[in-house]
Amino acid sequence: MGKLFPRARDGGRRMKRLLIVLTALLLLASGALAEEAAKLPIDLSGGKAPLMKYAPDLMVYEDQSIRVERGRVQSKEFTCTYYYAIVKVADASQLRTLPADNKDFCSSTRVSAIKMANRVRSVLAINGDFTASFDGNSSNSFILRQGKVYRGTVEPNLDVLLIDEDGDFHIIPAGPEQESMDLTTVDGKQVINAFQFGPALVVNGEKVSDEVLLDEGRCPVFAQPGNRNQRMVIAQIDHLTYMVVCCSHFGATLPTLRDIAMSIAPCQTVYNLDGGNSTQMIFLGKRVNSNNDGSEDRSITDIIYFATTDESGS
Repeated sequence: MGKLFPRARDGGRRMKRLLIVLTALLLLASGALAEEAAKLPIDLSGGKAPLMKYAPDLMVYEDQSIRVERGRVQSKEFTCTYYYAIVKVADASQLRTLPADNKDFCSSTRVSAIKMANRVRSVLAINGDFTASFDGNSSNSFILRQGKVYRGTVEPNLDVLLIDEDGDFHIIPAGPEQESMDLTTVDGKQVINAFQFGPALVVNGEKVSDEVLLDEGRCPVFAQPGNRNQRMVIAQIDHLTYMVVCCSHFGATLPTLRDIAMSIAPCQTVYNLDGGNSTQMIFLGKRVNSNNDGSEDRSITDIIYFATTDESGS
């Protein structure tokens, strides 16, 4: 009998250790559920209030759910001034879109990017792909935003960018097959946002050739791919890690902007958005890029933005 008591005591110690392990696992599970709950709804509402306010020398914003590092470079190599921001988010729902009228991406309503960015409490916002029309003409470009299709037609000569529910980018190249494709899902995942402006500058980590980029038939009519214009791109570097880049002061051709983006980070996808005086980068409610001609902010139809889920600033 005496030999059984040590076993009983050992069993008690083992039970205590097991309870400690189970408690730790439950705490981890509850933490994981809490993290999973830190999402924003897939609708036209905004994010939480950022923790910091804009300051001219503030180059990094960081909280528990997002990190934005921005920069400005006067480049002798590319003979232009360019602005960039690298964004890391905790959840795909933090990459969001908004129309000017807060209702419909097909609306002709236009306001400045700053007004839209402040309305949804964005950390970083940029102009979108000009959803109303191309150069005054009726547009058939595909529009799917925040999980809803606003225009189901396509412009088959333009590349499509699909962003899935996990926040990953997919390029559907220009071609007549777009018209018969289901652009609401990709690789079995729901598409949350889709853009049809382009062209794509980098696909699967490979630069698109100059010949393709300079083909005016694969660009919106006013894009002028070979001219030095102000331009904006959005890129994916890695899962939930993104970059936006725009240029001013003499501008850049599409091949040059592609090379600028890849010189900053090894991107998997780089996609061209609207440009010219529509090019606007908004950081914590203030515009941080400049127009070539010093003109006031142009009113635009839509923005792409990154928001925080951290409620500490609310």
